[in-house]
Amino acid sequence: MIRLVISDMDGTIIGRNEQVPAEAAEFISNLEAHGILFTIATGRSEGYMQSKIKQMGIRHPYIATNGATIMNGSCAVMRKQFSIAPLRQVLEHCRELGLSVMYTFMGEERTEFLSDWVLREGEKRGRPYTAEPFTEEEWACLKADKILIMDPARSGAVFEVEQLLNAVESDAVYVRYRDKALELNEKTANKAAAIEKLIQILQVPMQEVLVIGDDDNDIEMFSSGCKSAAVGNVSENARPFADYVCRAALFDGVKEAIAHFCRI
Repeated sequence: MIRLVISDMDGTIIGRNEQVPAEAAEFISNLEAHGILFTIATGRSEGYMQSKIKQMGIRHPYIATNGATIMNGSCAVMRKQFSIAPLRQVLEHCRELGLSVMYTFMGEERTEFLSDWVLREGEKRGRPYTAEPFTEEEWACLKADKILIMDPARSGAVFEVEQLLNAVESDAVYVRYRDKALELNEKTANKAAAIEKLIQILQVPMQEVLVIGDDDNDIEMFSSGCKSAAVGNVSENARPFADYVCRAALFDGVKEAIAHFCRI
């Protein structure tokens, strides 16, 4: 019996337009009426997620920044961060390669440079970014929730950055999304570890949890011991790790997975 559903956000509930489906709030409310809790495990920051959580009517703690953060309303129940200082040369080299770098500090995003991708993201979200270069003091002391390195041109530069990251001693680890992006988090932070903490808070056993996702940062979540489903647009890397692969993509896939496992 499934008592808790934990879903990814990007590529699972929302698509490229980043719009929450109009039916999502009613669907989640109906699920809760059947005694099944619903919450989120996303790579996004809580600053980005606040309006989405409200729009979906989610009232339980949720996981943000790839498992580095667990939020309960506006309060962080858990936050794992890593120092940016050891990574400075690599991150500055990213700009030389024409890559975009987005930092998340205490749930809020910040960038040093307004690339075309950053400008487009700001327009899409209705909240333009401003360039905020780090001071020497900030480079020395700042700790990040997450760093996103993005190459929308898919030039192959992320593979060079990956080699540089592997040569640096730091308290961060990364997930690479094919030739498009790298995401860095504190080395013990991932969705699977955060789910273990979350289910303790919600007092639901692992075997009564269904997780739903679509991409490489969901692989550890799929392997966590919960029931797992991938929506139809799942990455080829993540596909083999899911117990069930939906025919439908995005939110239609979420509904299919819940129908399959929850029988409602």
